[in-house]
Amino acid sequence: MNGLLGSTVLELAIGVVFIYLLLAIVCTAVNEWIARLFQTRGDLLKQGILQLLAPRDGAAGGAAAAGDNIVAKFYNHPLVKALMGDDKHPSYMPARTFATVVMDLATPRVPGSITFDDLENGIKNDLPPGSLRTSLLAAIQSTDRNINDAQRAIEGWYDDGMDRVTGWYKRKTQTWTMVMAIIITIAVNADTVHIARRLWLEPALRAEFVEAASHPPPPQASTSANPAGQLPNGDNGSSEITSQAENTLGLVLGWRDAGNLRDPLTWFERIIGWLLTIFAISLGAPFWFDVLNRFMNLRSAGKSPEEKGKPPEKPRMPPTNP
Repeated sequence: MNGLLGSTVLELAIGVVFIYLLLAIVCTAVNEWIARLFQTRGDLLKQGILQLLAPRDGAAGGAAAAGDNIVAKFYNHPLVKALMGDDKHPSYMPARTFATVVMDLATPRVPGSITFDDLENGIKNDLPPGSLRTSLLAAIQSTDRNINDAQRAIEGWYDDGMDRVTGWYKRKTQTWTMVMAIIITIAVNADTVHIARRLWLEPALRAEFVEAASHPPPPQASTSANPAGQLPNGDNGSSEITSQAENTLGLVLGWRDAGNLRDPLTWFERIIGWLLTIFAISLGAPFWFDVLNRFMNLRSAGKSPEEKGKPPEKPRMPPTNP
C-alpha cells in the first residue's frame, strides 16, 4: 500500500463509485423511457395548466363550466395546437407561448396589437369571474400599465405555477428511481459488499476498473430540477455506456458467482450489499460523476514520481578505453 492518495483504498473507492455511476445512468435511462412511454411530463404539465386556467377547488357548476370553456379555447388556439404532435399533450410549453395565448383569449374583440388598457378591460369584461380573472388582474397591477411588462408578469405567473409542477415531477421521479434501483440491483446482483471484496483482493481487476473510470460516461441531464416538460420536446439529453464499460461491469455483476444460496449468513451479507447499492443509485448519476472526478483528481495528485513517469534519460556513451 503506497499511502492513502495512491493506495488500494482509494483505487477501491474509485472502482465502487464507477460502478454506482454506471448503474445510476442505467436507472436514469429506464426512468426516461418510462416517462416517455406514459407521457408523464405532458400529463403533469397539463395538470399544472389546468390549475392556472380552471382550478376546481370550490368551483360551482357555472364557474366550472366557464373554466372548461376557457381550457377548450386555450387548447384550440393555433399556437398551442402547433405544439401538439399526434394530438398528444405537449411536454414543453414556453412561458411566452402561454402568456401570448392567455392575452389573446382575454382580448377577443381586439384584432392585432393590443395595449395595456385593452388587456385590462378584456380580463375584466371578457373573462368569466373566477380565479383566472383574479390572478391575471393581480399579476398585471404593478406593471406601470406597460403591455410588455404585463406579458412578462403573466409569464412569471406561469413560471411560478410550473414550480409546483416541478415538485410533482420530483416526487414521481424519486419514487420511480427507488423502484428501478431495487429492480436493477437485484436483477444484476449488484452487491456492494461482494464487489468491494473482489476489488480489494484482485489487484488486476481493480486496476481495470480504475482505468475504465478514467473515461467515465457523462450523466444524463437531470430532469428532476426542471418543471415537467420544461426541456424542449421532452429531450433530456442522453448518455451511452460504452461497450468497454459494460464488459467491465460484467466482471463483478451477475449471479454466476453468487456463493452458497442456502447459507443464511450469505443472504444477510448480500441484502446489506443490495441496500447499500440501492441507496447509492438513488442519489443519481450526477452525484456519482462529481464524486468520481474528485477521487480521480485526488489520485492523480497523489501519484508517486514512479507512477507519473520520468523524463527519458539521454543514452550514456560507453566508456572509452584509456
